[in-house]
Amino acid sequence: MGCYLRQAPYLCSMKEKQLDFGDERPRDMAQYLQYVRENRHPLSLLLDHVEDTRNLGAMFRLADAARLEHIWALGKPGLFESKIIRRVSRSTLPYVPHSTISYEKARELSRQYNLVALEITENSIPYTEYEPEAPCLLVIGNEKDGVSDELLGLCRQSIHIPMYGVNTSMNVAMATAIAVYGLLAKLPK
Repeated sequence: MGCYLRQAPYLCSMKEKQLDFGDERPRDMAQYLQYVRENRHPLSLLLDHVEDTRNLGAMFRLADAARLEHIWALGKPGLFESKIIRRVSRSTLPYVPHSTISYEKARELSRQYNLVALEITENSIPYTEYEPEAPCLLVIGNEKDGVSDELLGLCRQSIHIPMYGVNTSMNVAMATAIAVYGLLAKLPK
């Protein structure tokens, strides 16, 4: 087994068997944090009034794990100021760039990013068939109502996760994780 971030030679190497949590930690945490800040994937999230604090915390954990560029969120000011979000996110808020924005700012972002909605629509395609272009902004809808029509109008494409069971939906954080890693696999390195 090699180091878990092969591009970062200053990280300690992993042993055949992890002896404790510290085995995978970088030797120089300040240098590692700088590396993370400067080497984000060209993929961000735009959350359309995602309000459940557990889902928001999970989004931060995902954004940290996948080294996403930014979390943009439509919602009330102070949306991220919650002990539950900090706990569920495992304190990743300081490491993940994030902002609460207005629809006007979302329209601005649509001129800077390739917006794609994770939403089943008449024209959506399976996420596995979508070929993303960087920089990409994945639009995630509210737990109850999905992506608003206003934001769908800004998106170049809608993608969905095929559902093979009886239920026709899944948790928004789980669906986002599936789509994020599917897009990361296809985005230019």
